[in-house]
Amino acid sequence: MALPCARSPLGSCGTPTRDSLLLLLLSLRWMLHSRAQAADTGQGAAPWLQRTSQDLSWQRPELTVIFRRALQDTQKNTCPPGKEAHVVDESLIFYEEWELEACVDGALLAKQMDRVNAFPFTYQQLDIFKRKLDKFYPQGYPESLIRHLSYFFHEVTPEDIHKWNVTSLETVKSLLEVSKRGKMDAQVDALIARYLVVGGQLDNATLDMLASFRPTYLCSLSPEQLRSVQQEVVWAVRPQDLDACRPPQMDVLYSKARTAFQNMSGSEYFARIKPFLGGASTEDLRALTRQNISMDVAAFKKLQKEALLPMTVAEVQKLLGPNLADLKVEMENSPFRDWILRQRQDDLDSLGLGLHGGIPNGYLVLDLNVREALSGGSHLLGPGRTLTVIPALLLALILN
Repeated sequence: MALPCARSPLGSCGTPTRDSLLLLLLSLRWMLHSRAQAADTGQGAAPWLQRTSQDLSWQRPELTVIFRRALQDTQKNTCPPGKEAHVVDESLIFYEEWELEACVDGALLAKQMDRVNAFPFTYQQLDIFKRKLDKFYPQGYPESLIRHLSYFFHEVTPEDIHKWNVTSLETVKSLLEVSKRGKMDAQVDALIARYLVVGGQLDNATLDMLASFRPTYLCSLSPEQLRSVQQEVVWAVRPQDLDACRPPQMDVLYSKARTAFQNMSGSEYFARIKPFLGGASTEDLRALTRQNISMDVAAFKKLQKEALLPMTVAEVQKLLGPNLADLKVEMENSPFRDWILRQRQDDLDSLGLGLHGGIPNGYLVLDLNVREALSGGSHLLGPGRTLTVIPALLLALILN
């Protein structure tokens, strides 16, 4: 039984129409591929498309529409006579976007960046300029261009900046100056990171300038540089701003925060100091146990292991308060596991959480300095805490 076929927009369902479409697509592909060669002879693809459109108009009106659209697209990809830009000036403001795409060269923009910033181009036009520059410098802008970016810096992304090689402090300062308006915190963070990664040093004037931005850059600074950061900066810190900071950096930041918030107490003080507790000492943590606060496990996880290990079970219980039950979920992770190994199992059992791995009943933990014990002999064990295998009673008899 024969079934009627639906008539397609371009003709019948027979093969001639499909063959025509295939020929059309192949012809268009050939035309676009050879457009650059045709331009060398002073002729483009437009005359060919125009003639082809006229030849087919009596056979396939639909093909004529397609050819005309292709003709328009080809014309928009070609710079009109007399409009090729040789200098960045006010005339470019009146170019249509497709004319900027076709007539402005990335090398020209890089050479005359100062003039790009001198004229009131629209955001759409600046986007075109940026695409031109990105294509011209696929590996990242050179410092010769970066130092002249000025307000064009607002067009770049942190991903762009991470490709740069910034060695000049004056370049950093000039870009910080133009970044004060607008939400440029992420770009500033990337800029500082790129400058420091090549060994750059920030002076006090630059650190003062950074105080006006959200402090996402803090973890890029060395402890020495952090000591020169204005104390007021800690008031704007969010917890995520410190995620990448190392213990030496947290030590400095905690000290600044403790001084900045010293006139607070109780829950108000704890809410402010909480993001900085990764730099707190054992004595600081013990002081918090006397302020009737409740630390959550997320903050507890960020404590330095060296500060947590000397804490007793009773002190940790006071520190966590009602959040103590959450400790069981993290019992296999550092620094919890390290702390559990230092506690007597009897004391852990008193919490009623099912924590295990503490020191068994009847055993002691001694500090053994192997260097002194061996008197310069071969070091079979490193110095540190060691769990003795001698029951406490037997050890007492031997010592007597």
